[in-house]
Amino acid sequence: MVNFLQKSKPEGVRHLVVVSSGKGGVGKSTVAANLAIMLASKGYKTALLDADIYGPSAPKIFGIENVRPEIIEKDGKEMMMPIEKYGVKVNSVGLIVDPNQAVIWRAPLAGSALAMLFNQTIWGEIDYMIIDFPPGTGDIQISTLQQYNISAAIAVTTPQVIAVNDVRKGMDMFSPEKMNVPLLGIVENMSWFTPMSHPDEKYFLFGQGGGEQLAKEFGTPLLAQIPIIQEVGKTAEAGGNLIAANIPEINILFSKLAEELVYQLSDVPEANLSYKIAVPTVDGRVDDHFGHCDHYTLFEIDEHDKVVATETLPAGQGCGCKSNIASVLQQKGVKVMLAGNMGEGAKNVLNAAQIMVIRGCSGDVNVLVQQFLEGKISDSGVGCAGHDHECGHQSHSCGNH
Repeated sequence: MVNFLQKSKPEGVRHLVVVSSGKGGVGKSTVAANLAIMLASKGYKTALLDADIYGPSAPKIFGIENVRPEIIEKDGKEMMMPIEKYGVKVNSVGLIVDPNQAVIWRAPLAGSALAMLFNQTIWGEIDYMIIDFPPGTGDIQISTLQQYNISAAIAVTTPQVIAVNDVRKGMDMFSPEKMNVPLLGIVENMSWFTPMSHPDEKYFLFGQGGGEQLAKEFGTPLLAQIPIIQEVGKTAEAGGNLIAANIPEINILFSKLAEELVYQLSDVPEANLSYKIAVPTVDGRVDDHFGHCDHYTLFEIDEHDKVVATETLPAGQGCGCKSNIASVLQQKGVKVMLAGNMGEGAKNVLNAAQIMVIRGCSGDVNVLVQQFLEGKISDSGVGCAGHDHECGHQSHSCGNH
């Protein structure tokens, strides 16, 4: 199965649910982990994929920092067995790398690590896989939303204005005009402080109404407001597993959140998995000058990763990153661009049109597409040097040479 058309899902997984925020420090990972634990406690087969490559929290929250996934061979490949705790199957880059070492990776390497967690883990049958996104709206988020069939997203914020402003940007990423992912709703964390000795009192330490404001702006529910309780603070410092700490007020909130997730996804239809691949072409080969190519060859791919039709599309006038070619390709149903050289400007325009870009390709376009469908093609991670549009910079990391 080609890595892109895991706009399907990892084998055996019914629903992928991302937990996201535009800002760090709002308790996103705590919400993701405890939602997964609560779903498991209700009898659902549940997994947590820690996609926060640079700051993984799952090992600490689940108390498995010193555990390493078992490596087994399956179909000639080395595969990882996830760590299971509290009924949740967990995998994280924090279980693979030295937890005391900083993860200093450029985007292509981080993307490869994420793909490994998705595709080289034997997840088994899973009802709900919760994906803990890193903060922001960077390459990890874009790659995940482009490559995988996400059932829903949950946004986490705190009440203060700065957090709300950052989370708003993160929520916009899920809009129909961008990544087109259903937004289940908002969880407001650290909504107020309640002292143990005065359980009926509320102190709004970080302001008030931020989650409600975002919910109104985006027309989505405010799913939960999670207070700061003394036991919660102690549990967070110890790892973050609030459910296992058996705090009744928190358990009720996460129980309702889990029930709402199950209810909302109970009738989600399966996505149409057909799509198109575009290749800048000249004389049947990859045209190395994306912005000034002769024409595009479009390959229609069915749900079984088979080419069922091809067509040619005139390139039109103007530089690729400044023309309307991205919107034209999007309207044609193109989801992947296999290209030779391409500047960051053009790549960003295509990404904004929900088209994944694989650079560094060359050779016969028919052979190239077949290699892509067999999972043999990866992005070079190299854009054109010296300017922000197409050029003659040579890169060969994929394709038929």
